[in-house]
Amino acid sequence: MKAPPQQLRAVQAFAAVARAGSVVAAARELAVSPSALSHLIGQLQRRLGAPLFQRAGRGLKLSAEGERLAAAVVPALSVITEALNGFTRRGTELRISTLSTFAVRWLIPRLSRFQAQHPDVEIFLSTSTRAVDLSRETFDCAIRFGGGEWPGVASQPLYKEELVPACNPQWLKANPVRGLKALGRAKLLHARARRSDWGLWLSAQGVAGVDTGAGPIFETRDLAIQAAIAQMGIAIVDPRFIEGELAAGQLTLPFEQRLALPTGYWLVWRPGLESGRPLAAFRRWMAEEIGRGA
Repeated sequence: MKAPPQQLRAVQAFAAVARAGSVVAAARELAVSPSALSHLIGQLQRRLGAPLFQRAGRGLKLSAEGERLAAAVVPALSVITEALNGFTRRGTELRISTLSTFAVRWLIPRLSRFQAQHPDVEIFLSTSTRAVDLSRETFDCAIRFGGGEWPGVASQPLYKEELVPACNPQWLKANPVRGLKALGRAKLLHARARRSDWGLWLSAQGVAGVDTGAGPIFETRDLAIQAAIAQMGIAIVDPRFIEGELAAGQLTLPFEQRLALPTGYWLVWRPGLESGRPLAAFRRWMAEEIGRGA
């Protein structure tokens, strides 16, 4: 039989008093007056034909009948409350999957500006080298690297990547690289998943004979950049990832030639979610950030 709204309110009032141990504390929790709460408890007791509370000093304790009812309804109401709170949180939560180097080198240094504009949006940021399945995983969007052709997702281009050599100015002073062919004697730094980058850049400059397989290999490009800062050699990087280090003098570009790649970074999401406020706000903000550069 369907419970009327007044009876549900009475059960909610009973559960609050059972948790708090007093009418005053429960009324404060539910933002109602103590007299209104007492009235609801009285209605429930009359309907059930049994006392649910007993006096215990200045407070209340559950009667045997009240303990039996509380064991049934308090956990159920807690589950309902948690479920409703979960929906409320999802309305202001933005779950993002992204590549590690993009997160560390580009996104995180700028995220404070997004939070300043949208302080109520809670960010959950996860890094992964795989393309997460947005239809099955709990991410609202992802940042991917490639050509933008992924089935089952909507996409927004961010920028096409470029490659340029970068090194510590002090390293360059101690290891002068005069001319592109001198790179054959330099310590080339590599990211494990981007072993072809040096070859692509040198080939675009018409330089042959450099052993692009030699040199230290790092798990991510962020680590390769850190190695270049630490004067371990010269890295081949996306200049957008080192804007701060270039401005601070931690890195320099010994050669100005940049190679534009056909691939780049994209923001992707499951079709139909783009109108949700957190994602829509994040899409607009990303476009603004790309447009402003550093």
